Amino acid sequence: MPFPSSGSFEELHPVASDNHAPSSLGIGLPAAWWPSIGGTASLVFAIFWMLESWEEAKPLLGPTKVNSLTHDVAALLMSLLFSYGIYRFWKERSQMTGIAVGVLAAAAAMTLHRL
Repeated sequence: MPFPSSGSFEELHPVASDNHAPSSLGIGLPAAWWPSIGGTASLVFAIFWMLESWEEAKPLLGPTKVNSLTHDVAALLMSLLFSYGIYRFWKERSQMTGIAVGVLAAAAAMTLHRL
């Protein structure tokens, strides 16, 4: 087989790039499902957060209870945005690291929620 001339690149076969490599997270699930999984996890996190907030605010009455629950909703939104921001930052570097650090941030926020 003759080698291609130094000025001809048409005969060279392209090497598969890493961009087309399958993601380890995408195995077994369609790619369209991944955003809904993140949304479902956020919804479950929010439900647990608000259930904990409701239990803590149970002995309170009237405007004090409403004020406490309003603060908890604001803290929930802030923790969700913070966890999502961390996930998006790390996702560009490594998808698994992005998920792990985002989940750790959410777990830390839930732990510190009532301390």
